[in-house]
Amino acid sequence: MRKILMILLLSSLFLGLAACGGKGDAASILGAQNVTLTVGDPFNPMQGVTAVDIKDGDITDLINVSGTVNLNIAGTYTLTYTVTGSDGKLVTHVRTITVLPRGDVVDSQEVVIMHGATYEVDPFHPNFSGTQQLQRQNRQREVEELYNVTIRYRQYPDNAPWGPDRVTAIIQSSVSGNHLADIYWSVSDWIQQLARAEAIAPIDQYLDNIGSNIHSDYHSVGAFKDNVYGFSSGKLTVDSGLYYNADLVRSLGVANPTQLFLDGEWTWSRFESWATQVQTLLFDPDDERYALGGVFSYYVENMVPLNGGRLINLNTGRVNFHLNPALETYTFLQSLFNGGLFEPTPAYDAGSPLWQAGKVAMHPGQLWFVTADNRWGGLNFELGFVPYPMADEYDGEYASPVSGVALYHVASGMTPEREQFVFTVWNALQLWKTETELDEEFELSLLTRFDEEIYVEAYMMIFDKTYLEVINALGISPYSPGVGFRATINAAIRNTTEDPRSAVDAIRPIYQAALDDYLE
Repeated sequence: MRKILMILLLSSLFLGLAACGGKGDAASILGAQNVTLTVGDPFNPMQGVTAVDIKDGDITDLINVSGTVNLNIAGTYTLTYTVTGSDGKLVTHVRTITVLPRGDVVDSQEVVIMHGATYEVDPFHPNFSGTQQLQRQNRQREVEELYNVTIRYRQYPDNAPWGPDRVTAIIQSSVSGNHLADIYWSVSDWIQQLARAEAIAPIDQYLDNIGSNIHSDYHSVGAFKDNVYGFSSGKLTVDSGLYYNADLVRSLGVANPTQLFLDGEWTWSRFESWATQVQTLLFDPDDERYALGGVFSYYVENMVPLNGGRLINLNTGRVNFHLNPALETYTFLQSLFNGGLFEPTPAYDAGSPLWQAGKVAMHPGQLWFVTADNRWGGLNFELGFVPYPMADEYDGEYASPVSGVALYHVASGMTPEREQFVFTVWNALQLWKTETELDEEFELSLLTRFDEEIYVEAYMMIFDKTYLEVINALGISPYSPGVGFRATINAAIRNTTEDPRSAVDAIRPIYQAALDDYLE
């Protein structure tokens, strides 16, 4: 019941964000209604728009307007009006400007969007699993009528299920001149290969007008060399963390990891003492049970930045996984393994049978695992969430690497007019939200995933602390023995007779050469 009440409360707050000034705000923005124009029509974004303050009166001159409207290109644009009142509060209002095409009606066009799971994005799919289905259906109808277009969502073919196979299929279709789709759904790690093969087109020329709503996060995550190729309608959020069997932890009577984090005590040393205590209480000679599960590389990739390091440093163009912050992380995890705190046969993603059976207390994972049927959606115990611990001497901000970010791309090989049209249609289909609305929406999604508000509180403290990590985007299979970073570091930490440094030093030249090529 408490969760339902919280969701209703946040929903009410979320719906209220469209107002030009909240109840109790000193300032209000007036006259900024949505308008519909035709290509070539004149438009002054400040015409008829005013701002008033209960103390200072007319403060129209203080209004700031962001966003652009291209009156020569049909499309849907947004302008954001902001003003600060005498109470110090910032009032924000988002205005939609629709520019209709001028001239005779042309034959209907078709725009094909290819996705790995069309039921997630096609609002008319019988098994649609996304949000705001009715609003998305209405928006699609409006876009199809406005642009005289038919939107098609198409599943990737059987020969392109994922990874290299999908990249190859997209490139081959480009070479043949018969693209699989107009818009591809892909991930950031594949941009280098797709861009170099000229299978996707850069969108930089649209970012200041048609694509002005695209969050700046994607300007870097969707980039390769000097161009932006990937885009999406949301904002980047932290996806990785540590999840624990809350029922098991509660039964052991040990400290709640999430509360330790909220109290500022979730350091490496406290993490180690917590896991050691859990392992001691779990010990049973007749039953395998462990404090920690999952593969070491997950811990490494997320804990190195919390010791002040990086695996790949894009600013310097150097591989850094052999430097002290990384080496200290490997050594720390190796000591935990030597202490018998890790399960002996870990697995990626869904985890080992021991984790699935509730016999492992804590496991690394991603947020989407929580509800996915092929990951953790069927677990019969409560999942708690806690961010990764920080090194004891680290005094920087929380930082979480993101890679393999889901993005859309425009297929290459179109005429400039067709390319612009396709990108315009995709933008018009989106239910654009302000950053505040996106944050509120994300918090609401957390409330539907977790049973306790304490997990949501912890997540919201770090949810936007992301940075781009490209180690998996350099064209080297991370799981290739003796070459890939994940395979190498997993074996090195488990090998108690060898210093992990020698293992990463062996593969460093391979990664540096790939990074040089990536940045060339």
